[in-house]
Amino acid sequence: MTQSLSRRQFLSALALVGAGTGISALTMRGFRLPFMPEPRSRASEAVHPSEGFSARGEDAFFVRADDQQLEWRAFAPEPSLNIRGRFEISIDNLHPKADLQISGDGRLFEEVSVGLKRWVRGEAIGQREMTLKWNVPFRDNFRFAAIGDSGGDRELEWVLKRSAQLDAQFLILIGDIYYQPGDDQNVMRHLSSSPIPVYAAIGNHDIVRGWDQNLLHWFENQVGPRNSTFQLGGIQFINLDTAADTIPWSSGQRGVMLRQIPPLSQNPGIRDYVVFSHRPITDLRPPETRPSDHSIENFGEGEWLRQELLRRGARSILNGHIHASIEEDDKGLHTYIAGEGMAHLDIVRSRGNLAWFDNPADRVAKILTGVVEPNQPVTYRWEPLLMPLDAHCSQRLRADMAKEKGHYTELLTNLEQQCRIQT
Repeated sequence: MTQSLSRRQFLSALALVGAGTGISALTMRGFRLPFMPEPRSRASEAVHPSEGFSARGEDAFFVRADDQQLEWRAFAPEPSLNIRGRFEISIDNLHPKADLQISGDGRLFEEVSVGLKRWVRGEAIGQREMTLKWNVPFRDNFRFAAIGDSGGDRELEWVLKRSAQLDAQFLILIGDIYYQPGDDQNVMRHLSSSPIPVYAAIGNHDIVRGWDQNLLHWFENQVGPRNSTFQLGGIQFINLDTAADTIPWSSGQRGVMLRQIPPLSQNPGIRDYVVFSHRPITDLRPPETRPSDHSIENFGEGEWLRQELLRRGARSILNGHIHASIEEDDKGLHTYIAGEGMAHLDIVRSRGNLAWFDNPADRVAKILTGVVEPNQPVTYRWEPLLMPLDAHCSQRLRADMAKEKGHYTELLTNLEQQCRIQT
């Protein structure tokens, strides 16, 4: 009897330890609401299944392997790959002016550049490692653009084009690039032909649910990580996932990354932080104009995040989610909401008048730009988005406008015809 009781006690204790360990692990990994565990990060190392060479990425993630090569995508302006063996790799989302530097033991056979994509062949000698590093020539003086909520259709294509027109060296997409089935393919088609690199925050619409479970993690697999950071010209860019509520607030990849970022005064060589995420900490619209509160204030997560950023010396944050252009100090954190990626307000202001779009000066939708100059913090200014009428092909936008009070029948009919012809 004593022996049986001891065994029972031992098994109970073992079960408690196992449960405690599991709960602790899940607490560190975190939960997201609607309820789901936080997904794992994308691979930064890969071995070619038949050729045998290996590659390890910094500021780039592994996409896939084909018959001969490993494919990668950069999520920062100056990525690197550490390679062993005779290799053939491709890496996408590189600035056209990025220059390849080689270090370590090895030799380069060929580098081919088409748009934002590079193909590289070479060989690392013996078992030693060879490093491919791409550097941009505009480290200390450059401009970037930022906007969210474009969806993945022709509005996104225009946002990319307009950013290049504004002399931006790269675009920060602040979430919600998946509004309708097929936008995963639309997004990759437009990003592959983009004139400038794109670094993206994940939006609440980019967490695909329901109709296609195969797309549940499409963003991480094709666009980029949900939490990431990179440095360029004395500025540290910080991409934070606010697409879904996280419990506990400090858990998961976001919490791990934040804990690694020191206060600005203790971060050598860094003079400013550019923080960007999809949902804002506070909905800055007047309460009477909100159909619903579009913020992460629920459960205190927003206040926690604000304090974490202020403690590190962040001056500002770039957000989307609200389809407007708003700028306001939010309890010490200057907040820019740049969510006009569909230029919805232009359609509203037109009141359905097709001729209204003939004068670009009438358009009111905006895109945010940031300017980096030596020894200065980032300065921001708003620029007109100037989206042409024939770029408004999102089904979501047209469905929304069909519900509006106003005379949009002719405009929507015109768009239906144009978008069908150009598809």
